[in-house]
Amino acid sequence: MPLARLLPLVIGASLLSACAPTTPLFIAQVTTNEVVEYKALKTKRMTAAIEEEGDLLTYSALAIRDAHSAKAEALYLDGYRDRQLSGEVRAIALYQIGLIYMSRFNEQRDDAKALNYFYKVLNEFPASQAASRAEERIATIRQRADEPIQQTSRELLANWQPSQNLDLYKPSLDPDMTLLSRRAVLKGRVEEAEQLYLLGLADPHVPADIKEKALYQLALMHMAPDNPNANRDKAIAYLRRLLVQFPEGELSAKAARHLDLALNPGQR
Repeated sequence: MPLARLLPLVIGASLLSACAPTTPLFIAQVTTNEVVEYKALKTKRMTAAIEEEGDLLTYSALAIRDAHSAKAEALYLDGYRDRQLSGEVRAIALYQIGLIYMSRFNEQRDDAKALNYFYKVLNEFPASQAASRAEERIATIRQRADEPIQQTSRELLANWQPSQNLDLYKPSLDPDMTLLSRRAVLKGRVEEAEQLYLLGLADPHVPADIKEKALYQLALMHMAPDNPNANRDKAIAYLRRLLVQFPEGELSAKAARHLDLALNPGQR
């Protein structure tokens, strides 16, 4: 069902299956060190893509990491074609496809395809939040095309160094936070991520369990110690809303514990 498959669109928490070797010969040709290097390269690729483009949802970042652009494209198109969803959410689906294909760290990068999707956002959803962002990405692609040196994704990765303020796996970040939430906190873009989660909450056709997870992410961002603009009152409000709307939800126990900590910060 399209709605069920759209889960990664709203909260960005789903995983893509790994690319499995297709023949024993492939396995025989890959040494242990090469496997380790390949895994490191994939992780580095995802981190680099997220650092460069803060609007990437987790599913999109994993698609870039695992060279599953077409698979992610197909899933997002399911969401776009589902007319029960709001125009805002359908526009995000197209926008994410564009982001995947324009990523300089994507081995399957295709700027022409990215442009087509961004223009599709502008033409079909001109009043959406994604439209203004699509315009900015179109300008970026045009500017890149004029650069005298065009490097491949592997060439870019060879010289890429992670930002000092973007440790996505900092121990201080709640382990339940999605990549979108983590980057938003570390890069001061919580307000933008909040808008994205709120779009999912506002859409009557987004499944209840997705809305519950969106509320949880909103609370985690606003109570994160690494968030320079942490808002305890907002975090409490989102946690209370989660508990009222989803008292039997899968996150109710965790939400209750976080709420207790937010209300009694000295009792840790």
